[in-house]
Amino acid sequence: MSQFAAVCGRNPSSLCTLILLISLATTLLHSATASIQIEVDSESTLCFGTYALVRSIITGNFDILDDEGPAESFSAKFYNPKGDVVWTSTYGSTEGTFSQEGEGRYELCFSNTGDDDYAGGDRNVGFALRTIPLNVHDPAAADGPVNSMTTKLIDSAARLQANLEDISDHQSYMRARETSHRELSEKTFARVVRWTLLEMMVLFFVAGGQVMYLRKFFEKKRML
Repeated sequence: MSQFAAVCGRNPSSLCTLILLISLATTLLHSATASIQIEVDSESTLCFGTYALVRSIITGNFDILDDEGPAESFSAKFYNPKGDVVWTSTYGSTEGTFSQEGEGRYELCFSNTGDDDYAGGDRNVGFALRTIPLNVHDPAAADGPVNSMTTKLIDSAARLQANLEDISDHQSYMRARETSHRELSEKTFARVVRWTLLEMMVLFFVAGGQVMYLRKFFEKKRML
């Protein structure tokens, strides 16, 4: 109660109460599901599902984290509870974002089958799939249209939160791709160093052999 009074004063207005309510609802609606990384084997399909018990916003995204192989061999599809495809990734795209409103079981599938022209290997993919419940309120209910407006504000805050999480996911994908590229650069540098040392050893061996050969050659010529 002291924190509430510190924010709104001893006589809080309805607007201040509404703001606090929206902030609390946004915090409660905040999805704790973080993006994850998987490996989709070549010539295989992986599917992941989520279930919305009530009318909700189902959001998701994906990003191919490696640069090996053509993107044309990879695709993503999002299915509604009826089994219909409601979203599919753009052909040749390495990332995608989708959002759907409804309830029931939804499924996100990744396909790495390709074709004869675009045959790729295993792909590292980062993705996220979230379900954010919506507050459905009847404006004609006994509590009147005020709570209906509050519900709309809370839903707008939930949608904004989903967009912010989508941005956060793509930032994490960029960090993962940066880590992968750094590891590749370090491995390449280590191989270059090893080959350079090997070349130096071979060069010293050849140079030493040439010196020994010339010394023996001149010694024999002097004896003659």
